[in-house]
Parts: sequence; structure tokens; C-alpha cells
Amino acid sequence: MSRNILAYCDKLFTPSESFIPRGYSAFERLKPVYIGHELKGPVPEGAEVIEMGPLHGPGGEAAFKQLGTVSAKLEDTLRALDPVAIHASFGKSGAYALPLARRLGLPLIVTYYGGDATKTANTKDSFIRIYNRRRAALWDEAALILPCSDFIRRELLARGAPEAKMVVHHNTADPERFRPGEKQDILVFAGRWTEKKGIDTLIAALERIPEALDGWRVRLLGDGPLKADLVAKLEAAGIRAELPGWIPADEMPQHFSEAAIVCVPSKRASSGDAEGLPLVCVEAMLSGCALAATLHAGIPECVKEGETGYLVEEGDHVALADRLRRLLSDPGRTRAMGEAGREFALAGFNLAEQSRRLEDHLIGVAKDAGTWQDAPQVRFRPD
Repeated sequence: MSRNILAYCDKLFTPSESFIPRGYSAFERLKPVYIGHELKGPVPEGAEVIEMGPLHGPGGEAAFKQLGTVSAKLEDTLRALDPVAIHASFGKSGAYALPLARRLGLPLIVTYYGGDATKTANTKDSFIRIYNRRRAALWDEAALILPCSDFIRRELLARGAPEAKMVVHHNTADPERFRPGEKQDILVFAGRWTEKKGIDTLIAALERIPEALDGWRVRLLGDGPLKADLVAKLEAAGIRAELPGWIPADEMPQHFSEAAIVCVPSKRASSGDAEGLPLVCVEAMLSGCALAATLHAGIPECVKEGETGYLVEEGDHVALADRLRRLLSDPGRTRAMGEAGREFALAGFNLAEQSRRLEDHLIGVAKDAGTWQDAPQVRFRPD
């Protein structure tokens, strides 16, 4: 029969974090039971969810998070599921889950995605912040740490995380959702208009090449604090751009399917915040788009320089303008790079394959911890 695993994320089903439930989509021997404190979006069909708030005793959620207090009601409810492990998404959720793993005698696995490993707020010493004061204990007691890119692995290693416990587990996207469509001369940026996403670098690059944009549509998706000033710069430079604003996740495949070029100009923010491995890269590549991106975080792990796109240094708008000009001026070569990108993404960043790998990791940890017992298999597949 399938066995349960507690899938802990403190804020459950945040729309921008749909990669979390997708990561369990190919599970057959394990069933995720989602636990956390706040539902931030719709519950996926067929998912089992336990909101922990009503299960806390005196002191409530604060006592659980600050002091690690696990009420008898919470313990009994979770023990009844007979789980084999806890898998926490993001470092902070790992810190919250640590006392729970201790009480239940379960191995704890933690996945890191980006800013949870790089932001100065998360890497400094601080007794006030729960994650910071439990960070060393989390790394010491966790059975497995899964950084989403080798970049994040190196960031964690530099700050004292144990190398022997870390295995890189890349972000992925669904090749059935993200597929090439009828390509048009469209250049797309998709992301928050924030410092980390590097949208200011892209705007500065576009200002240098207005003549190369002739015949192309520039589509800049998303919203954010930098948008008003940067749109004014575009208008001053006479560059026309489509600005649809925030796009629901269900509509993103259409934008990528028709685009020829996707720009991912990410950079480390002044707060230390950095990407892990931007899913937009994988989604765009699966959609047959050529990439113009930066040598930032895990991006070089999924973009092959000169084959599936071009890579420039963070914040280098001059170099980015040059690479964009190359892509814009040679549509045939650009289409070929997009086709090569899809093949590369299918081979190395396939959702089903990565999901099966995650299940193997979790079962391996459970077996090592003695919480897994082989039994006749009843296949579990989420709806």
C-alpha cells in the first residue's frame, strides 16, 4: 500500500509556488498529506490537507513556532496518518517542522529554493528569527537537504550546511503544459518588476537597440514596485511594449508557446536575495524559446551558451543588448536555439522524471531511518 509523507509548507498553495504540489505529481508509492497554517490559494483536486492552527494547544501557533510546542491533539492527528517522513519546502518551513520531526520520530527532508538560502536576513546570526536560531540544528538533524540548483548548494555549503547531506534536485516544469506553438516574432519577459528579476537591465538594453526591434513585439509580463519608473523610460525611448500585468499561471503556457525569445535578466538583489533556478527558464525552453539570460544563480545549469541561448554577466545591459540584437536579427538561428532548448529541457528537467527522483529520495531516507516497511504496492496517483 502507499505510505503517507507529511508535506510541510507554512503557507500552502501560494499561486506562485505551484511547483511544490507539482513536485509530487508522479508519486506512486508515497502520498503527500499537506500540512501548514495558511491556505494562500485553491487546494489541488484530490489533495489531502491538514490546517494545523485548530490542532494547537495553549499558546496556539506562536507556541508551536517560537517554542516548538507540539500539542497532544496535533501529535495524535499526525501519528494516525502513520507517516514515514516530513518533507519541508523552504528553509523556514524546515525550521518550523524540526520540533515536529523530533516529537514524531520522523526523518526530515528540506528543499531550498533561493532566497531562503541567500538573503542576508536568512544567513545572518539572529536569535529573534526562528529560522536563524534553529538553522544550525536544522542542518545537523535533517536527514537530507535538497538545494534546487548547484548554485544554492554552494551558497548553503559556504554558510556551514553539511556537504554530505546535500543532493541537488533541480526545479522542473511539465512538458505537457509547456509546448511550442506557432512561433511569432515576440520577445517576452515574465516576472515581478523587482531588483532581483533584473527588469531594469532589460529596459536599459532595449533602449540601446530600438532599430533591432522593428517588426518584433515586446511583451513584458508582471507587476511590481519598479514598473512605473521603467515604463516611463520605455516611453521616453519610444519603445512600444505590451504590458498585460500579472498573468495567472494557467495562461503562461500560451505566452511562451508563441514567443520566439524569452529574456531572464536576473541578478542578486542588494538584500542578498537570489534565484535558485528560475522556473521561467525551464518553461520557456520546453516551449521552444531561445533565451537571453544572465550568469546568475542556477541559470547556467539549464541554459547552454550559444546553443539554447546566450548568457551575460549580471546587470550588463550593454552585453545583453548585443545578444538580443543577435537573436532579433537572425530569426532562423533563434528558432533553432529554441528547438535545441526544448530537447535539452526534456532530457534534464522533465517533471515526471524529477518527481520520481524526489520520491526515491524520500523513500531512501525513510528506509535509512527505519520508518519505511515494504508492503504490497497500491499505486497512488494524484487526480
